[in-house]
Amino acid sequence: MTSQNLTSASPSVWAIVDQLRVVSCSFSKVVVAFSGGMDSTVALFLALLALSREKVLACTVDWGPYFSRQARQNIEFIVKTLGVEHLYLPGQETIESVAKGGPACNLCTKKAKLGTIRNFFGADSLIIGGSNRSDSWGKRGIKLLDNTYSPLFELEKEDIWNIIYQFQIPVRRTGENKVREGCFLKHLYKPLVSSFHAQAAIESNQLLLDFVQQNHFPAEIANVKIIGPLKENIALVNLRPSVSPQIQSRISHELQGIAAIQKVIWVDKPLTLVARMNVGQYRNDEVRYWLHRGRIQPDFAWPVSIKWMPSTNRRLNTFQVVDVIYS
Repeated sequence: MTSQNLTSASPSVWAIVDQLRVVSCSFSKVVVAFSGGMDSTVALFLALLALSREKVLACTVDWGPYFSRQARQNIEFIVKTLGVEHLYLPGQETIESVAKGGPACNLCTKKAKLGTIRNFFGADSLIIGGSNRSDSWGKRGIKLLDNTYSPLFELEKEDIWNIIYQFQIPVRRTGENKVREGCFLKHLYKPLVSSFHAQAAIESNQLLLDFVQQNHFPAEIANVKIIGPLKENIALVNLRPSVSPQIQSRISHELQGIAAIQKVIWVDKPLTLVARMNVGQYRNDEVRYWLHRGRIQPDFAWPVSIKWMPSTNRRLNTFQVVDVIYS
């Protein structure tokens, strides 16, 4: 960060910094919920810009095996580069309890991530998150709720990228998605009811990210969605830009070697997902639209349609993709 960067910073950046100072002044400590991704890195940078390093702590809730090796490397690099104190808190059991009801990133953020940090540090600390207009909390949540604050709340992804370029913030990607990255459970499109489902999501996605890293592949999207009935794991491979049939065949062969995966399908043309949904959510057009356009489509290499059906499974809190149809 140079003096020229600081001098040329846009007024909106300084407004965020000033508001951070005002909001944090009544708290003894500021804790940034830090995942190593783009949003939390920018939130951490702005907190350090607004406050002294003695008052700011970066805290990562550790998802255990659901963290990729690349994500851990990025976290260590960024906290070292920014010179900020950093702490890991255990969170594997909590995230697994959330995932038992089906995919639920928003609930995971509130309960498993922010909830874990809040419970550990107490009400005297201000918890800062990276929520913005690109996620569900940024669209429907509150900027300041009790002792949880989202300084990027009004920003779009383009605004966040502009801040990154302006200040040359050291953002690193795992290769999963150039817009929004997460843990491996993000790619499990069914309830987590056994280690059989967990291992399919963990091993397949780590394998694909290793390919991206080892081959310096310029991935825009790289993930393996695990779908199917509870007794069968079907792997939907998303990789953009596309690769040659020979590379597809090699990756497919390695994925088929994972004991928890029964079938491998490449997403190389438009498709339709067949999904069962919690009855309450099924009846809400806005929820279905947001899950499709905001949650699912951005992670797929090709356009996706969804055939929603109400579920009779009372333990299903969100949705489960049970099959895929190619047109």
